[in-house]
Amino acid sequence: MSKFCSSTLIVLVVLATALLLSAQTYPAPQTPPQGHEAMGATISPEVHLQMLSEKLNLSEDQKAKLKPILQDQAQQLRALREDPSLSPEQKSTKKKIIHELTHDQINGVLTPEQQDKFKQMKQDATEKHKEMNQ
Repeated sequence: MSKFCSSTLIVLVVLATALLLSAQTYPAPQTPPQGHEAMGATISPEVHLQMLSEKLNLSEDQKAKLKPILQDQAQQLRALREDPSLSPEQKSTKKKIIHELTHDQINGVLTPEQQDKFKQMKQDATEKHKEMNQ
């Protein structure tokens, strides 16, 4: 074998090895993010509470009641994201259920005026989400 052929063979072996190693370094892509996550951020319960507080003018008592509700939602969503046994469709369905149940609990803490504003906020978010998906 000529010197040129063996040098080329060595370069090809090194490149193939590098490609194999780099392929193992990167994890497989996960399901596409939805909702707030699709915008590049997972909203923490604290940030979520602060946003609701500002938009709905929550009292200290309401904040205290909402904090565990939002923490529970975050924990459920985290567990859902990390569950490899569910398909993306199943995760999406469960995520919607978690959000609906959380919204029902939040409504139970709000005054009628705040409930109206919260309902409008959800409608605005749904419309924005639909626009982003088109």
